[in-house]
Amino acid sequence: MIVSYIIVGLSWIIWLYCLLIVINAILSWVPFLANSFIGRLISKIVDPYLRLFRVGPLQKLAYSTGIDISPIIGIFLLYFIQDYALPWLANILFRLVG
Repeated sequence: MIVSYIIVGLSWIIWLYCLLIVINAILSWVPFLANSFIGRLISKIVDPYLRLFRVGPLQKLAYSTGIDISPIIGIFLLYFIQDYALPWLANILFRLVG
């Protein structure tokens, strides 16, 4: 019973974090919003995760074209975790707990 609450809670947190990534991407298009208190706060929450995907060829792509696809990759990875890894983990924990 408690395992299902934990899985649902983690799924909700992942959804909320994906929403913050989308809001951060939208705010980055409007400089005065990105530099506001809320914009800086969301950026501090989201940017450490997105920096994981802003390396190598993706960084060169962002500098040459001006298009940063790290939010898309980050959201895809979070949705993969939410849709595949969490149910798999829940299945293992349900079998262990009984």
